[in-house]
Amino acid sequence: MKILEDYHTHTKFSHGVGTIEDNIQIAIKKGLKTIAITDHGPLLSNYGININEFDKIQEEIKFLREKYEKNINILLGIEANIIDKCGNIDINDKILKNIDILLVGLHFDICHIDFLNNIRKKINKRDDIKNHINKELITEIEYINTYAIIKSIENYNIDIITHINDKFPVDVLKVAKVCEKYGTSIEINNFHKHPTVEELCEISNVENIKFSVGSDAHRPMDVGNFNMALKKIKSCKLEDKIINKVII
Repeated sequence: MKILEDYHTHTKFSHGVGTIEDNIQIAIKKGLKTIAITDHGPLLSNYGININEFDKIQEEIKFLREKYEKNINILLGIEANIIDKCGNIDINDKILKNIDILLVGLHFDICHIDFLNNIRKKINKRDDIKNHINKELITEIEYINTYAIIKSIENYNIDIITHINDKFPVDVLKVAKVCEKYGTSIEINNFHKHPTVEELCEISNVENIKFSVGSDAHRPMDVGNFNMALKKIKSCKLEDKIINKVII
């Protein structure tokens, strides 16, 4: 099995260091058939796209599609941020109508609407902090996170949930069951620790769950890197559930 489609890459328009074309050229060199440019949504502090530059991103991808049409399929996407416990995301309808693929996840330093959610984020930010706070509060935070992701899946046409459980505690099995219902894939992220092998093996018991493999490249050189993800797939025997695989 090989992965020839990378659905999760970043550029200098958000938290990456390379251009869109840099990512595309590396993808072509590595033999990929599809690449998605999925920069962070605008409310990721200091890292998200400037919403006023979306038209520029769209035009650049349109130009590069024509330039490389014989070499690779280029998707315009976004990695949106969940911004409240109701599952709302930081992407407006105009952008949603003009992208090819929607990734959604929980991230640090999201600008929440109310103060309480900001406090929850900070409490939830590091494992060493979690070890010193009330267990009931951790359970409450996990419930809120899980509820937020589920509501987001129900309310938006989400293709992929990114690096689930990596930054915030989430009931991955509950989320997986909702993903199965709505046809949303759970990402096996090559950069982040989560979902772990143990979590993936648990999720795999959901009969029709699907997974997507993403490099989460923030540098052009990392586009198409899937080594860690492939090891997890092999450990859990998930080959039949991967949406962007090629059997060789």
